[in-house]
Amino acid sequence: MNAVADEVAAWCHAYVEAFSAFDIDAIGRHWMFPALILQSGRTLAFDSLERFSKNTSGLLGFYERQGVDRAERDLVDHLVLSPDAVSITVFDKMIDIAGETIVTWQAAYVLQKVKGNWLAAVALADGELAAWAAHGTPLGRA
Repeated sequence: MNAVADEVAAWCHAYVEAFSAFDIDAIGRHWMFPALILQSGRTLAFDSLERFSKNTSGLLGFYERQGVDRAERDLVDHLVLSPDAVSITVFDKMIDIAGETIVTWQAAYVLQKVKGNWLAAVALADGELAAWAAHGTPLGRA
């Protein structure tokens, strides 16, 4: 890997660790604001950490109700857009307490380097919605 790939892989690891710990504040520290989450034709726009954290709290509650114990993430690919911007593709797994995979999906992000730290500006979450729907528990409904 190259330096940028190593840096964004470290961002992915820290981000999934925050999710696995159900740590809303740590999750929020991986984002810049305003932030966008694109989901199957709709756009969720968050102008502040407070609004983003409220949405994250709901998401974590959903994960908990589905029996998610931890998340795993692999960096699939990255594309350097500029010295301070990169797009990444990731593969996510939600794992239960027994170590069994509940659902998997592919997602993408656009990250920007701000004051030496990579922060997400945009996430494409179509894969997550599709995975939970295929599992029979549509995101936002269970």
